[in-house]
Amino acid sequence: MRYEVIDHTADTGITAYGVTPNELFENAGWGMFDLMFDLTDVDPARDVPIMAAGDSLDELLVNWLSELLYHSEVLNLAFCYFTVDRIEEGGVQGSAGGVPVGALELRGSPIKAVTYHDLAIVENPDTWWARVIFDV
Repeated sequence: MRYEVIDHTADTGITAYGVTPNELFENAGWGMFDLMFDLTDVDPARDVPIMAAGDSLDELLVNWLSELLYHSEVLNLAFCYFTVDRIEEGGVQGSAGGVPVGALELRGSPIKAVTYHDLAIVENPDTWWARVIFDV
């Protein structure tokens, strides 16, 4: 399972899962865009490098997701494929593959921002999980 939807009063959110922090970040990206678009059977048409900085893993996740949103809006792409190459102190580096927004069916309200509200990242013995709330 990549992610689960979190019911939240005025916003929406996900709990993302991964065996590694890299996979966790990738699945959080997938979950965020899957809330907005039907990503079933979508092949990316364009690959975009994504980099984000931060002083903690929490900050890196919020900034990674915020960069994905920013590039999506600027390039008019819906991202459907995510690769995190490196997470290290101070930064995360990867890429996202996307298709033109008009090529996909809109599934839900557009996400305006990634928030720190109720943000959590937890490492368990065999998996990582993160809870992220989005402003819609």
